[in-house]
Amino acid sequence: MSQLTHLTDLFKENKISRRQFIAQVSALGLAAAVSPALLPTDLMAATPKMGGLFRQAMTGGATSDSLDPATLLASFPINVSSQVSNCLVEIDNNFQPIPELAESWESSKTADKWTFKLRKGIEFHNGKTFTARDVVFSINHHRGEESKSAAKPFLKSITDIKTDGDYEITFELAEGSADFPFIMGDYHLRIYPEGTAGDDWDKGIGTGPFILESWEPGVRGLTKRNPNYFKPDKPYFAEVETLAITDVNARSNGLKTGRLDAIDRADVKTVHLLKRVPDINVTANNSTMHYSFPILVDKEPYTDVDVRTALKLVCDREETMLLNWNKEPMIRTKQNFI
Repeated sequence: MSQLTHLTDLFKENKISRRQFIAQVSALGLAAAVSPALLPTDLMAATPKMGGLFRQAMTGGATSDSLDPATLLASFPINVSSQVSNCLVEIDNNFQPIPELAESWESSKTADKWTFKLRKGIEFHNGKTFTARDVVFSINHHRGEESKSAAKPFLKSITDIKTDGDYEITFELAEGSADFPFIMGDYHLRIYPEGTAGDDWDKGIGTGPFILESWEPGVRGLTKRNPNYFKPDKPYFAEVETLAITDVNARSNGLKTGRLDAIDRADVKTVHLLKRVPDINVTANNSTMHYSFPILVDKEPYTDVDVRTALKLVCDREETMLLNWNKEPMIRTKQNFI
């Protein structure tokens, strides 16, 4: 048990997370051999327990919110959308693309043709079988001439989409792209049933871990566990209640009073006070997010490189990034959130 002792010490010293502890114990084949009674309280709490209601408050909600993936802009609708639907590709915690609705993919030598083999036996929440036709429809939803999707520019290089049966799809590109699997993991590119349109988007009929029970744009989303989810032993929660709360003080008070289990974007000026509250964890999540300054370089006056350079120089980049990075702590109570 020396390996378990070492992992336990690392966990106590906050050198590894709960998720890492569980993963490494499982990899060593020790989980079944360890009695929960022998573990410290914190480690007992680390063991996932299925069931229960998870209550979270997110920023960015508006009454104009929609679950149409082409319109996703802010944390609240993005979070609910991720509960009810999946992409072809998932970006893991090491920022690497891994299979999700696709089970594998391969490219041509010049990376201008990508073929994805799809998982079989997956159902949408309405019972419809997931096939390649749903993928073609969902990707083309962002490519249309009238589309205003934020993902549209990333799909501009696609010249054709071909299917080979129900479970194989090939994207042909105008030029090679080694990053194409990453693009397929973009949160806009969620897969919905062929023909979804209009108000159907807000029914949230996806393949995701949770089924949409109710949706109030800019206010609240309630989801329940999908009993037919294709990922083994997931999700953990029976229900998830997601609230749109723009006021940081209201989010913080909800957490401290026990009305909420997690919030995002804590106030950096008072987050040190939350750290002192028993049973509250503060986690700062680093990411690859960056802020862009989109410019139509084929339109005057932005065809002039000097104009574009002037716009770049007018912004203090370090100050902008620091101010925004400092607003990102994620707060949660000490429960079995894995």
